Amino acid sequence: MRYRIATDVVWMADDGEVRLYDAGSGEFQTLNSTAAELWLLVSEGRTVDAVVTETVRRYALEDTAQAAVVARDVRDFLDSLAGQGLLLAADAPAPAPAPGPSA
Repeated sequence: MRYRIATDVVWMADDGEVRLYDAGSGEFQTLNSTAAELWLLVSEGRTVDAVVTETVRRYALEDTAQAAVVARDVRDFLDSLAGQGLLLAADAPAPAPAPGPSA
């Protein structure tokens, strides 16, 4: 599975954080450094499995019990962002274009 950033989310990475504005809800959020790393990996188009693998590599490579916790937490966090509408399933069909004028 792969997520993509929702089109109505405006974001910027700055000083180890990511700041988000959801135009749909009018809400601002600031992601801490670890959450920002996950957001940036998603923004690169990586799959959820690739984000998990990279995060485990960075933080828990030598401890399998810790790796399982990190993997679960990464998936839960990405699912939470999707639940807020900030991320969308990349394989979801795009909305159909509005009909244009007849030729």
